[in-house]
Parts: sequence; C-alpha cells; structure tokens
Amino acid sequence: MPKALLNLNDFSGGLVNAVNPRDIAPNQMSDTDNIILDERSSIRPLGGDVEHTDIPSGTTGNIAAGHGAFIFESDHEKGSSALDTGENWLVMCDAISSQIDLYDLKGDSFTSNVFDLGTNDAETFGSNKLAFNNNSGSGANDTIVDDDSGFIADGFRKGDIIAVSGCTDQAGNNMNSVPIKNVTASTITINKSGLVTQEANEAGTPTLTKLCKAVYYFADEGLRVADASFSSGTQPYHYSYIKRTQFQGLSLSATTSFDNWFANTNGLAAPTQLTTTASYPTAGTGFRITAASAAITGGGYLNQAYQIAATFIYDGNQESLPFIPTADNTFTPTGDAHKVTFELRATGPFDERITGARIYQKLSGTNDPWALLIDIDLNRGARSELSSEHSAWTLVSGDTVRIQNIVSLVPNLETYEILNGFQPTERKISISGAGEGYKTAVIANRRCFIANVKTEDEDGQTVQMRDRIMYTPVGKFDTFPRSYFIDVVRGDAEEYVKLEEFSDRLLAFKSEKLYIVNISAPAPSNWFLEEIKNFSGCVHPNATVKTEFGICWVNKYGIFLYNGSDVTNLLTNRIKESTWQTFFNDATILGYNPRKFYLVILKNCFSDDGDVIIYDFRTRSFVKGAAAFDSNVNRSNMVSDWNGNMVTTYQNALTGDQIWSVATGSWTSYTSGTWGASDVSYSVKEWSDDMRDVATNNFSITTKDFDFGEPGRMKKIYSVIITYKSDNAQTQPIYYAVDGSDSFSSQLTGNFTANTSWAVLRATAATPIECQSIRFKVKNPTNGTGSTAGIQINDISIEYRGIFKRAG
Repeated sequence: MPKALLNLNDFSGGLVNAVNPRDIAPNQMSDTDNIILDERSSIRPLGGDVEHTDIPSGTTGNIAAGHGAFIFESDHEKGSSALDTGENWLVMCDAISSQIDLYDLKGDSFTSNVFDLGTNDAETFGSNKLAFNNNSGSGANDTIVDDDSGFIADGFRKGDIIAVSGCTDQAGNNMNSVPIKNVTASTITINKSGLVTQEANEAGTPTLTKLCKAVYYFADEGLRVADASFSSGTQPYHYSYIKRTQFQGLSLSATTSFDNWFANTNGLAAPTQLTTTASYPTAGTGFRITAASAAITGGGYLNQAYQIAATFIYDGNQESLPFIPTADNTFTPTGDAHKVTFELRATGPFDERITGARIYQKLSGTNDPWALLIDIDLNRGARSELSSEHSAWTLVSGDTVRIQNIVSLVPNLETYEILNGFQPTERKISISGAGEGYKTAVIANRRCFIANVKTEDEDGQTVQMRDRIMYTPVGKFDTFPRSYFIDVVRGDAEEYVKLEEFSDRLLAFKSEKLYIVNISAPAPSNWFLEEIKNFSGCVHPNATVKTEFGICWVNKYGIFLYNGSDVTNLLTNRIKESTWQTFFNDATILGYNPRKFYLVILKNCFSDDGDVIIYDFRTRSFVKGAAAFDSNVNRSNMVSDWNGNMVTTYQNALTGDQIWSVATGSWTSYTSGTWGASDVSYSVKEWSDDMRDVATNNFSITTKDFDFGEPGRMKKIYSVIITYKSDNAQTQPIYYAVDGSDSFSSQLTGNFTANTSWAVLRATAATPIECQSIRFKVKNPTNGTGSTAGIQINDISIEYRGIFKRAG
C-alpha cells in the first residue's frame, strides 16, 4: 500500500476532551495550553493582561476581590460647566474605605474619594480572643474562632469579604480580601485551605473589617452605588451631572444655579415644612401658602376645611411621598361655590436635585385621595392646573421669593396616585439610609430592577429580603415603591445573587436556580414567570456577563448561554465534567472580549495563578491557558471599556497577603509592603490579543488520536511535516503517544529553528512507528515562545502507510 498524507489545516474545533481522543473531529484537539484560535485555522500563543492603554496605574485603593469595577459613559465631561461632548469613565470602589474613585478619559486622571458611601463595619477583638486555624493538613477550609462567640452578633455573614489587621503573633494573618464561606457564632470558615498561619491565641488586638462590595447602575446621566455587604454605616449614593437654575432671572443671595457633578445620598426626601401661617420657611425645606376665597360662577370649593400636604419633585419626574403637617395645615373658603386665590412663599436655595414640588389638598377629616392643588416649578413658577401657564416667581429680599394670585377655580381630578402610579401611603419609596442596599441591579425597559434588598419593608422594619425583586416606575430610576415587587418564590434556602436582562426577559439568578421572567408587557400586571431552570444559577454576582449573543454565566455544572429563548450548557460534549469541576470554584468569574467575540473565564479572582478557559463564539470552541492573568494578585470583576477591551483592576500585594509560591507549592506571606500604606494601589489592566511570551513547556497542542479511518489495521508513521513560525529555537518539539496511551515520552527528531517567517519542519522517528493509532503533541520544550512571532502553526501533515496487518 503506498504512503499517504493526512493534512490538518483547520484547528477551529478547539479543545474537546469530553469524549475519547479517537472519536473527536480532525479539527479538534484533545488538549491545549496557552493557545488561541482567533484566526480559526491556525494556532498561536494566547494573549493576556497588559497595562491599560489609557488608564494609569498607581492610584491608592483597595479591592474586594471579584468586585469594585464599573464602566459608564456620560454626556458631560468632568468638572463644573462641563462640555456635553461625551466622556468615558472607570469607577473603582476602595473596599476598605467605601470611597468611590473615578477615572475620566479626557482628563486622563483618577480622582480619589469623589464620594464616600460611609463607614464599613469593623470589629476589634481583645488579646487572646481569636484563634487562626490552618487546616491544610486535613484538606478542610481554614477557620477563625472567636472565644466569645460574637461573629453573628457582629454582623459577619456567608459571602462577606473581610480584611484582617492588628495581628502581632503572626503578621501573616493580616490579610486583605479574605472570602468567608460560612459563619457561626463562634467560627468563620474561610473559602480557602492553607491560607492562614496557625495561631491558637492571637495576643494582638485583631480587627476584622467587612469590605464594601459595590453594586452599580447608571441611567439618565446618573451613577448609583450601593454596598452589597450591607455595612450598618454605609448607604446608597447618587452621582449625576446637574445643569439647572432655580428661580431663574432673580438675584438671590445664595447660589441657585447648578452646573456640575453632584453626589447625594439616594433618598427622595419629602419637604419638612408646609404651613399656612409662618412668614417664610427655612431655606430649601418647603413652602408657606395663604388662601383667600371669593364666590364665582363655576367655583368648586366648599365652605369646609381643606387639609394640605406637599411633595418635592426630583430630577423633573421623581416625586417624594407627601409631607403632611400636623398643625397650621388647612384653609377654609368663606362660602360654597368659591374660587381660591393662593400666595406661595419659599426660601431658596433648594437641593440641586429638586426641580419642583406639588401641594395637595383633601377635605379635612376624610379618607379622600390627595388631589393636586398647586404644581410648582422652581424655575418657571407655579400653577393650579397642569394644563395652565406658570405664574412667575418674584424676589422679596435676600433669598425669599413668592408668587401671588395663583387662582384655583375647582379642585383638580389628578390625585397623587394618578400622577405617580402608587399610593401616597407607601411606607417608603427609595432605597436609602444607613445599612440599606441591594445585592444586584440592572436596567431593563427603562426601569431599574434590584434584588436581595435590605430596606424598610411594608411594616417599617429594616430587613434583608433575600427573595425579593423590586422595580421602579418607567423612567424613575430611584423610585422603589414597596408595592412594586416580584416574589417569584419565598422561603427557600437560596437568595438572589444576580439580575441580568436580555430580549425583554429578566434573568434572576439564585445559587442553584434561574428564574426567567417575561417583562415585555408595558404593565407589570402582565409580566409572568416564563421558566424555572434547575442547576442553572450562579454563586458569584460577576460570574455572569452580557454579550450580543445572550447572557452567559458559569456555575459548578458548566458554562451557560441564554439566547432569548433557550438555555444551553456550552460544555456539553466538549469539556469533560471532571475537568470543569477541577477548574471551577466559588470565586470563578468571567468577562467578554467584544473585539474577538470570546468569553474569558477566570478560575479565581482571589490571589491565584490566573488560569483561564476561553470560549470563542465564532468557532464554538474552547481553549485553556495557564497564568493568562497576572498571578498572585487580587483581581476586580471584568468590564468592557470604551475601546472594546476587557478591563480588570489588580491590587498590589500587601504585607500579610497570602501569595502562591510556585517554588514551594504553598501559600506564603508577602512581606515587602505595608498594609494600608500609600503603596496600596490599583493596577489597571486590559486584555490583549497580542501573544505572550509563554514560558518553557507551557505552550502545547495535542491532536486527536488518529486511526486514519481504519481502526482495525496497523499503520507505519514515517514523518510529521509542520509549517510554523518560531521566535526561538525549540529542540524536538513534537511528541507522540500510540494506541490510546496518554504517555508522550517519545519525541520525533527535528527542531524548530528561530524563524519569524513561515518555515517547514519534517520530523521523523529513528525507525517508522508501527501503531494502530497515534496522537501528537507540539510544545515548547526548550525556550519561551517569544512574543513577536511566538510559535505559530499553520498546518500539520502526517506521512503514513497502512500495512496488511491486523490490529490487536
């Protein structure tokens, strides 16, 4: 039988190890390491994280691993009187201080502590009260034990990330970004083994600080930030560009013109003053009205007392709950069939977010709804009907202003509920105040949805509602009436971890289940639970990412895609379950490279070796890479920037941080920095497709097990011919294993020479290899791959001949 060539010039099938290597397709590989297939039919070294093109590193800050980064774009640039020519921003949350740091692209600088969410919960323990247990010998997770059994009372919970400081017996136990797996009154179980240094009685006075896990959303040029750790001293904030004038055309003593970025706590506070007697209210707190009535044909007011209430309007469309004064709170027309003429008084300025107000009335002592009496615009004036013109403000003196002769002929039909879509008796309509927040947020169909919320419930108790999804009215991104909620399921053992949206569907992830809610209808009453997917949840809020193909996420069962109609496990028939289970852990997160349409799954966002698995949507293929991210650093979540680059922020190692020593194969203490000092800084990275210089023996491909279509016949293998490029010489880079073996101890004779242009290697064995089947591995056994041409493989040809000898 004559010799033949089996040609391989398409490798786009990627890594497939879920089936026997003999049963995969010729364009698939049974193993890969540190390769990328972005050119489909050829192979080159995988890229990785490099210094960001635009964003400088070095700004002081601390990271809660897996959290903290957010990208948004705004109309206005940084600063006061800013141009509205567009700006791009990176947000970082300093997890220890809860301060928000902002990088703006045009200014090309970080601004630290733009605003502060508050004070993180921290607990200091007395001498000899804490024990640190290293359980690596048994393989169990490490623990911290409190002699006084106060961890639950101190507010520590499963899923928190803590920093430890103040240890003197074992300085290595002063650590940042320590993940909590479980908490009892006496014991914190850490989500690592071999992390702490054994110490039965820490003589120092250790402090455990709960790190801030920032949750962001952005809408209508406003950034909102909350602390998912629910520290009792932090609260949600609102940061937005405000360009407006109150009492335009009047020269008040105080500043009433705003043209800047402003940070505010995210409440929608009601007025605190409304009276019918006082001369002028305190600046920015409310209004004074006086009333005079007269009979008129068509007049609709009765000779009865009318009670009044007032609201503020924020950002032009978000109305507070009413303030109902308890005294001096009525007006009484002097007869029936009267009109009423009002004088309205105020003192400026008001909070920069407040654009107007409304005064309501109802017959005193009744359960009538609050009906609109006066609609107030802090710029244009006031009116008694929504369809009428405003009467202008006039300056009295200093900061006091008034409007006279606001005439109301009849009570309006518009009520508070009609104007807002919810009743004025709601307990609260914002997520605001110390200790309040939410674990996840997403914008969908011009509403904000939040889940796993800690706030006041309908009974006025501040509680964490783990099973609750809340949402806003359309276009009112800070208004969360307590009646606007979805309880898909209550009382199970899980809690909401993440919300995503795609194709008019709200994806609500718990740790084990995924709830898909159809929100395509304009009216919430027509929303419905479309599907419940078991084993399709996620355990980390940044284990999900949105792509143009759909929502992707990872859990212990696989890598999933929801495309708007179906949920698919991308690992099925591709990656062996045991391979994935070895790779995945609770700190596995993922990002998306929109330039090349592939997912990057990072094994561990805490200090580890930076291993990744990559899924390419174009070829529907996998590859994997070791240390593609910088090793031994805590990493933020991954976000996509204005260049379409995937961005991750690292934190420089700190004294006491535990880092993995490749030399010793163990966790060791980093000791060249100072915990909390100025060298604690952000290192901002972007994913680059430019090839890395992959270290010796870390670049490899392994082909399928070829039986050449005749499994029952023996063959003789004469040579392997490879078209390649190589920055560096590689001695005998082609290995082989025969007849289903996993041992690649044999090598073909033939070397890669240093060629940055295409070259051809014909590698041979000393004598023809007789076998039933054969696999080949190509690696870099001698040198690193280099980063100019690296090692590139365009095609492989196998020279063989079938012989007339039965296999077996």
